[in-house]
Amino acid sequence: MLRIRIIKKYTLPRYPAGIYHSKPEPRPIKFVKGSLAAVLMATFMDSCNCVGVTGPPPLPPGMVTENEARAVVNRVFARNEIALEHDKALTFYYPENDSTILNLDGYNDSLNIGYEYIYQNDDSLFTSQIVQALDSAAHSTGGPYVKAIEAIQKHSDYGIFLDSLMQKFIDTLKAQGVF
Repeated sequence: MLRIRIIKKYTLPRYPAGIYHSKPEPRPIKFVKGSLAAVLMATFMDSCNCVGVTGPPPLPPGMVTENEARAVVNRVFARNEIALEHDKALTFYYPENDSTILNLDGYNDSLNIGYEYIYQNDDSLFTSQIVQALDSAAHSTGGPYVKAIEAIQKHSDYGIFLDSLMQKFIDTLKAQGVF
């Protein structure tokens, strides 16, 4: 059992005898460890073969492809009895009296309604300025009514997400009296 005593005089601390510092590693071992790490890193970087890569950077794995997105979105338009022409070229006029030709994934000429799923090569044409101009045209100038959908990560509910997104878009247009 532990006993507690009052110390009347304390002059010199008493520590157990022994070595209380570690000896440094010899220089050759430090050099071998450091150079081994450098060699492994150089080998890894060389195996990446990153030099000379052309084209757009690849999308991260697990993105919803354009064909998968088209299947879901086309089902929503068919359910609402809207016939779409696929891969339709549309001349879009900016408010600044400028225009560009957009190749939409689906478009209905008579209703002025369409969509674009922005995937891989589409992002060079569908910049954030174009997407904003399309959104403002749908809300303020009376068309064309084009929903631009950014590429999404694939998960178990991506079909439900796309379905509800497009149904909300169509319901909003119906409420505005577009058709």
